[in-house]
Amino acid sequence: MNYIDFLELIAKQSWEVIKNNFKLWMGKEYKWDDTPVTKTDKEINSLIILKINELYPTHSVKWEEESNIKNESDYVWVCDPVDWTIPFSSGLPICTFSLALVYKWQPIAWVIYEPFMDRILLAEKWKGTFLNWEKVSVNNRENINEKSIIAIENFKNAKYNLHKIDNELTENINVKLFRLCSILYAWMMVAIWEFDWVIFPHITYHDGASLKIIVEEAWWKMTDIYWNEQRYDRDINWYIATNWKTHNQLVKIVSDNIILR
Repeated sequence: MNYIDFLELIAKQSWEVIKNNFKLWMGKEYKWDDTPVTKTDKEINSLIILKINELYPTHSVKWEEESNIKNESDYVWVCDPVDWTIPFSSGLPICTFSLALVYKWQPIAWVIYEPFMDRILLAEKWKGTFLNWEKVSVNNRENINEKSIIAIENFKNAKYNLHKIDNELTENINVKLFRLCSILYAWMMVAIWEFDWVIFPHITYHDGASLKIIVEEAWWKMTDIYWNEQRYDRDINWYIATNWKTHNQLVKIVSDNIILR
């Protein structure tokens, strides 16, 4: 089975787990950063490990809670079984599933699936990015202005304080800022041209691994907050995803206004 077919299959199988477990007052635990983890997260993660062991026995799987590392493998599957866990675990029918294949620290195939709306984004290195099998590409914004919509997440445990960045974007440029508690869903909104840019101020690699390939296959640019390329099989130094025309502008706004906590 090729990687894209596998990604689509496992995404749809994740929906069965999500559908069976979704209810009000579902049980949840809290991680070190006070974000919830549910039975659904763990069941999907175990399913991924099982399926990858069957089909790609030399590949590793990496996740925050449960991993399966093969030390000699150049292939690492990086998963986020349920992103947008906060609303999902509170009984709201919104979440995303994400899985990326990383080869020698660069993503080569990826899926993000929003099951309640049946939106699936697939990307493969050199082959493009597809939303429900229709090819998508970068928007043509020339600059950041009052018509721009930017998704940005914030975390109390993040390395930097975002107050000055928020102020610069909203007060001085008058952009529209969204915080969705799901950077993956935010990127899906970028891919379908509803949002314009994404700023992610955290170190978690599983979110970045998923987005890196779809960004570049849709002819976007994704770097850390100082324009540097970075690995996506280990902790990262934020990331910013934009089209090529506006990347310098947004990187400068962010890097000039970050405050170390």
